[in-house]
Amino acid sequence: MLPRIRSLHPLRVARTALLALLFAAALPATAPAAPDAVALLERADGYRNFRGKPFAFDLGLTSIEPGESERSFRLRAEILDPHTSLVSYIGPATERGKALLMNGSNLWFYSPSSSKPIRITPQQRLLGEASNGDVASTDFSGDYTPVWLASESVDGVACQKLELTAKPGTLATYQKLHLWLRSDDARPVKADFFAPSGKLLKTAYYRRYEPVAAAGGKPQLTEIEIVSAAGEDKRTLMRYENFSLAPLAPERFSLNNLGKSR
Repeated sequence: MLPRIRSLHPLRVARTALLALLFAAALPATAPAAPDAVALLERADGYRNFRGKPFAFDLGLTSIEPGESERSFRLRAEILDPHTSLVSYIGPATERGKALLMNGSNLWFYSPSSSKPIRITPQQRLLGEASNGDVASTDFSGDYTPVWLASESVDGVACQKLELTAKPGTLATYQKLHLWLRSDDARPVKADFFAPSGKLLKTAYYRRYEPVAAAGGKPQLTEIEIVSAAGEDKRTLMRYENFSLAPLAPERFSLNNLGKSR
């Protein structure tokens, strides 16, 4: 004869289920995984360059300071790869013929009035709040190691906040910076740049993105406003335009040729 199976009383079943639910609720909640900081930064760089393709653009710099007349430079930048670029001064006429060459771990400045190029640092100011490195480099990923810090809102826009630390042996312009990226598409919104001492130097606001016809309508960063930590009345505007994607001759980025192709 088979053993008799006792049926559970409905109240006992309900009580057991309730206890299980209460036990589960008492367990600590599993925190959501932090966003992939490396992947976020690579997506953000896609708005500043063309993912490994050589390209060129015109760059207008305007420095605004209280009690001073506005100063403006017109530059033409050619980017062979994330660590090789040539920036030629187009205007004003007094600056024409000068150039910046970034080649690997070196940055050089050429002037027609000098007998040969001189080595400079990315931290040196080019105009106003814009440094040489701000102009010569269009890639964060190659120079910095990112760490995700928090989800925050900037002017009502949901963002992911990253801390970027300079990689050893690179031409990173800053030792550390904080970068806010839009949560929905990783567009840069804002960045704080710090001195090695930890002092805030300046803040950049990534103001405008526009489609680039040469890249099939891909949105590209076209305007940055850099504001000094000393006061919002000291600022520099960077405007990018006339993007072109085309092969660039590697020999053009040689130190020996710097100044010959002006």
